[in-house]
Amino acid sequence: MGWKFWQKNETPAAPSGGKIQRLSRPSDLPQEVGRYLVVDQGFDPDWVWSLKCVRKPKENAKTVFDVRIFSPGTLAQQGVKVRDYTSLDNHMELVIFAGWYDKETRNVQLERLIKKAV
Repeated sequence: MGWKFWQKNETPAAPSGGKIQRLSRPSDLPQEVGRYLVVDQGFDPDWVWSLKCVRKPKENAKTVFDVRIFSPGTLAQQGVKVRDYTSLDNHMELVIFAGWYDKETRNVQLERLIKKAV
């Protein structure tokens, strides 16, 4: 048996010819985003740090991510399961903030989608 477990099998390329992109699961807010919401926007820190987000890398940028921020309690009440960034495509009414952030420069640009969330 000539098993070569240290060598990866060749996988077919993505249909678009690029790499297959894996999206992250819901997680706590990145430090840059949480700080922006608390310090720059003046939201209650307890509320901000209770929120969750999903993110995906922006095309052609290594340190820039698109982000959607939501309340896990609200999603549970609505019966919505979130696996990754695209899970919220059909439930944008439950997204509190959407935008992007840059991990390297710490720039954050968010748009508030729900006004009554606080």
